[in-house]
Amino acid sequence: MANDPYTYPGTDTLRNRLGITDDKTLAEAERRLTQARGAEAARLTFPATADGYRALHKHLFQDLYEWAGRDRTVDTAKGGARFAHVPYIARELDKLFADVGAKNGLRGLPRDEFFDRLGNHVNEINAIHPFREGNGRTMRHHVAQLAREAGHPIRIASIDKTAWMDASRHGFLTGDHRGMTAVLAGAAIRRDLAPEARIGPAGIAMLPQRAPPEGQRYRMTLGKVREELERYLPAARQQAADRLRGLIKDDAPTATVANARTELAYIRHAKGPVYQSHLLTYLGVRQVDAVITKEQSPLERVREIGAALGVQINAQQSAQLQKAVRSLERPALPPGHSPGQERLAELFLKNTPEKNNADPRLAPAQAIVDAAVKTARDRGESVRMVSTIGDSTRQLVADRIKTGGTLDAEIGRVPDRAAVPPPQQKERGR
Repeated sequence: MANDPYTYPGTDTLRNRLGITDDKTLAEAERRLTQARGAEAARLTFPATADGYRALHKHLFQDLYEWAGRDRTVDTAKGGARFAHVPYIARELDKLFADVGAKNGLRGLPRDEFFDRLGNHVNEINAIHPFREGNGRTMRHHVAQLAREAGHPIRIASIDKTAWMDASRHGFLTGDHRGMTAVLAGAAIRRDLAPEARIGPAGIAMLPQRAPPEGQRYRMTLGKVREELERYLPAARQQAADRLRGLIKDDAPTATVANARTELAYIRHAKGPVYQSHLLTYLGVRQVDAVITKEQSPLERVREIGAALGVQINAQQSAQLQKAVRSLERPALPPGHSPGQERLAELFLKNTPEKNNADPRLAPAQAIVDAAVKTARDRGESVRMVSTIGDSTRQLVADRIKTGGTLDAEIGRVPDRAAVPPPQQKERGR
């Protein structure tokens, strides 16, 4: 843009706090910095007002642009059509957000009507295009907050960027917001998906986020925790499944359904409460503090125990937690076995005879197999029998490697034909 005060002279690169003069480098820096600020924004609440919208833009782009959060001072256009002229930006933005406020932030609407109005809202913001740069990112974070607070949450990461750009362009040029409505509805958290666990450190399942539980806390040993889980977990699973079905049937808010779905997944997860109790024992934790009452249902009891376990899990150092998880996931070996012997036996079975003979650790073992095969051939055994003898000897040798036993030729000794009794003939019926 000629004579654009936002760009470095003679270039299209926006002036920025980092002093970057290369468009590609600036785009990458913008992506990384706004991604980090976007993660923060997802945990914050910005008022659904014109000033709240400006504050959101400032939060996202504060690391890059001096003018973050301020209306642009130059006219801009796309595809031959101009966005709102500078003198009208503030007035139109105030008018648009006043309309949202009058509609209670689009709360209390059925799903289809909500996304229809949200699509129209985005179309209007896009036509105003209040900022010199960063309008799309700000819009996406804004609609995510509106959707979350209205009970129809969406995932920003699920928004198809190409479809978003196409819908924005179409809506801007034609005034038709249906394309944007479809894009936003497509990013909604589906109510009919299978339960999806909230995964914490080291792949551990976690309960949905919530306020800290209130009530008297009781100290429970981890042994007692496992007793309680053994007693209440089966019923809790059934109650969680019934609760989820009931919420879906009653058309409860999407956020409530999503939490119930996550809770059910946590209770069912292999790295759920029982696993976590063993993990904490391994880490040296002896007890947890849980809110327990006689009036609790099995689901409520398991929920509070899970919350107490989660507090202790989150208090552990990440490196120690990862180490403990790896230790618990290591397969239990029979007496006399070791992980090294297990791996060596697996390698022996996997390798070709040539590779085994080339490996000093495995050459003696392969020699036993080769001797057994040679003996079988010398005795005139069939090809099928020779193969069977070779395979069985390989497995016997591998088992001996696992246990650390002595490798000797007796392992692969082929019994004499005379030592093998002939099969009994069945009497024919007379």
